[in-house]
Amino acid sequence: MTEALAPTRETAGSTVVAGILAYLQDRRLQPGDRLPSERDLAERLGVGRNAVREALATLVTLRVVESRPNSGIYLRHVARESSFEALVMLTDLGGTPTPTEVAETMEVRGHLEQLAAGLACQRRTDADLARIEDVLRHTDALLVRGANIAQADTDFHIALVDATHNSVLVRVLNAFYRFTARRRERMFEDAAQAHASVREHHRLLEHLRARDAAKAQLLILRHMDRARSYWSSVLGD
Repeated sequence: MTEALAPTRETAGSTVVAGILAYLQDRRLQPGDRLPSERDLAERLGVGRNAVREALATLVTLRVVESRPNSGIYLRHVARESSFEALVMLTDLGGTPTPTEVAETMEVRGHLEQLAAGLACQRRTDADLARIEDVLRHTDALLVRGANIAQADTDFHIALVDATHNSVLVRVLNAFYRFTARRRERMFEDAAQAHASVREHHRLLEHLRARDAAKAQLLILRHMDRARSYWSSVLGD
């Protein structure tokens, strides 16, 4: 295998993490259950023990499992104890969120987007507006071609939250955008959803220009409610 085709260490590590998670799911381990030893996991996954050790360290950091001295590795109650980054990582690795996880994350994201819209109206600069205008010009061109606007949609929301000039809010919402990336690609295969979203983005830009926080926040909530209704109909309540 050439160097260009060799997997990166990060990719290889993610594969081992995914393998461990698949094993836990297949075996239906419950919170508090003890995981097999590093040696057993390495044999099951066909990888070295160091790779398993690094993958388990990642899962410990994400609070999916816990290491008990002189005892072993145990599964945590993931829904209550793991980080949101764990949920994002599982999605990055190809996992499918449950309808409940989709609904709950959209509920939280809606209020974070509302906060972002309000702060952006207060703090946006001319450079922020120019960036958002560029994103929308690109998005409009994609619509004309009938292309999927998922990445452009992400670019718009990132530009909006960057206009808050709050680095913590940027980091938090970036995790939500990663979590929803594949799902939004599917939604924007629907041309009606794509056009509706872009119309709302143009209106949000006008509210940002006018620094009208109240209208921007009301619109972003309606924007999120429309997406929530779409997924409710697709996935079921």
